[in-house]
Amino acid sequence: MPLHTTKLEKTALLLCLTLCAIAFLAPQLLTNHLQPLINNALSFLGAPFFLLVNFLLVAVIVIAISPLGRRKVGGDNAHIEFGLFGWLSMLFAAGMGSGLIFWGVAEPALNVVNSPLKHTLYPDKVSSALALTLVNWGAHAWALYAVFGLVLGGLTKNSHCSGDISAPVISALKGAIDIKYQNRLTFIVKLVAVLAIFFGVVGTIANSTLLLRKGIEINLGIESALVSGFIIISLIVLLYTISAKLGLKKGIQTLSKFNVWLAFLLLLWLLLLMPIQPIMAIAIEGTRDYLRLIFTGAWQLQSQLNNPEWANGWTYNYYFWWLAWGPFVGVFLAKISQGRPVWQYILGVVLLPTLVTIVWFSVFSGSAIAWDKTYHAGILDAIKADYTQGLFIFFQQLGWQGAVLIWSSLLLLLIFVVTSADSAILVIRDLTNSKKAKAWSIYGWSLALGLCAFILLVQNNEPLNRTIAIIGALPFLVIFILQLVGFIKECISEFKY
Repeated sequence: MPLHTTKLEKTALLLCLTLCAIAFLAPQLLTNHLQPLINNALSFLGAPFFLLVNFLLVAVIVIAISPLGRRKVGGDNAHIEFGLFGWLSMLFAAGMGSGLIFWGVAEPALNVVNSPLKHTLYPDKVSSALALTLVNWGAHAWALYAVFGLVLGGLTKNSHCSGDISAPVISALKGAIDIKYQNRLTFIVKLVAVLAIFFGVVGTIANSTLLLRKGIEINLGIESALVSGFIIISLIVLLYTISAKLGLKKGIQTLSKFNVWLAFLLLLWLLLLMPIQPIMAIAIEGTRDYLRLIFTGAWQLQSQLNNPEWANGWTYNYYFWWLAWGPFVGVFLAKISQGRPVWQYILGVVLLPTLVTIVWFSVFSGSAIAWDKTYHAGILDAIKADYTQGLFIFFQQLGWQGAVLIWSSLLLLLIFVVTSADSAILVIRDLTNSKKAKAWSIYGWSLALGLCAFILLVQNNEPLNRTIAIIGALPFLVIFILQLVGFIKECISEFKY
């Protein structure tokens, strides 16, 4: 390896590749041992962590209207670097844009077919299906991202530079450990963060490739799943490598703006093509049930479910996935949000993406469910059999316009994956202090992400992808709690002063 490659980078890359080699040589270890182990961990940690995220959602609202809301991300001397549209585009594309394409039709439809919420509490299956989907993808998820950005945003004078992922942990333990152990702790914090980011993004690439591959198979009749999967992942790797090489402004911002415009046009086209009444109905009634779940049911989610174990495979799994993405999205948000008032930051990171998420799921799922009910098109049955094909079965019924929508969706998904991966690579490079080895670092991590995603793709197991995505999140939970303690400690100390 090049002389300037850091010890942290060597260790992180070696661990990532070792785990991927084990997955390739002994895949049964993943399905027979690792997956059950992580499911057991979710059974134990899922509900308490979900409760913590509920408190964090309340906390960011309080922060927005508190004196802290008038401070600037990055400190008083920070200046805004990106325009409003570019900023919003990047935070949405880095956050979870690919997931909205993957699950836009499939998740609410699955919740309709087999409703997880108790019928006595939520009698309308369609609106409750959207409500539960929004619990997984809405305000809670974005509030978690917002908290990461705030904790790493350099809001207090004691938090050192913006984006320093270990500084809040050191603050939490200040006085309990000396400088020698502080350096070791910094190494461990960054190493676990890199692992969480790496496997969180690997799971996303593998999942998205499943949908891209299914779309190409259905529309082009390609038989070889492995060949098409390899070509798709190779294209994704090529694109996010080029974007990461171009940097934040020329690469990531340009792609993010393009994708937001494409998503808006796709949404508008579907709105003009479909009857508006069922879309409005699911949007209004689903949002009503969603708000009810947030204010009452989310604090005791398992009591709202027909089968409490359902939450382990879905809601709790999602939240640990967001936690895995937290280090990279948090550092990324702190980086691109410099100079913005905290209240504006919270509106931009929590409120606006949540509204977009509600509209997106309402339009896509409302259209598909209504079409299936009216024309007996078999969309729900297709999703029940294989939820990667629901979007394409729906669009195929819309003639030539459906064909345009299919290819537009595939392009949108492809670029959303690229904008997530390139952002992650830049953050990993910053965390491992590999700026002097810039070219090698980008190429090395790009290839590692692609290789590990392809190994997962060979397994053809979507739940396994979600399991792998949260490997690093479980140990990072301890670090996240220490970050929160350190941030609160800094704020209290500063306000006292």
